[in-house]
Amino acid sequence: MINLQRLNMDNSWFLEFDGLRILVDPWLEGTEVDFFTWFNTQWHRTAPVPYNELPAFDVVLITQKYPDHFHHQTLEKLQPKLVIGPDSIQKDLMKLLPNTEFHALNKKQTKVNVKGIDVHFLPTRRWIDPIYDAIVLSNGNESVYFMTHGFTLDQAHQEQLKEVGDCSLLVTPFNLYKLPFFLGGVVSPGIKGVEHLCETIQPKVVVPTHDEDKYAKGIVSKFAKIKRATPKELNKYTWLKDRYQAFSDYKLSSIS
Repeated sequence: MINLQRLNMDNSWFLEFDGLRILVDPWLEGTEVDFFTWFNTQWHRTAPVPYNELPAFDVVLITQKYPDHFHHQTLEKLQPKLVIGPDSIQKDLMKLLPNTEFHALNKKQTKVNVKGIDVHFLPTRRWIDPIYDAIVLSNGNESVYFMTHGFTLDQAHQEQLKEVGDCSLLVTPFNLYKLPFFLGGVVSPGIKGVEHLCETIQPKVVVPTHDEDKYAKGIVSKFAKIKRATPKELNKYTWLKDRYQAFSDYKLSSIS
């Protein structure tokens, strides 16, 4: 059983997978600041789900080390008992939440199990920032892929995922977001990236994420080139039309 709910119009989700209740990248208030406010500050255009309307959860999953995924202010308010995420956040997380149990993922520790759900870590092949990894959850029969900045799956990744069940749900950006190379280059690869993933993993359902038209200020927003995927454009892709679900509101919906 897979149930999914948006918690904001960007990249925060509630996922229920075979009874395991997961908050993914919760950012429910305030801004996200990369390094300095003058460099990049963003905040939601659409209000997230209020804290008092959040579903009960067992674990928080952080997919990336950056503040729009690893949002300190929200986590401090939530006080989760268990967090899973890349080991790059461990030091900051332990300062922020010293009583929280943390399961770290990295290139050597690529899998943890929580209540019968395997959480697989797929490391990018990039060596310098920005580094965007991927997370796959599996119960052995079906799986959920969180590729929150897109991802290129190579042969080694596919070998790693041989034990993973068929993909019932892929969550990935649809927008093309590009910066000059000196600011990080491609942040999300857009529709071509979605097509690559659909061809590779054959998901039953594809849901867009991390595509909110957020308020922004700073150097990054001045250089960013964004190509937004329109409904008309999406309708023309035969490989997508039977898979696509927009999740354009905050209702809990069943995937499988």
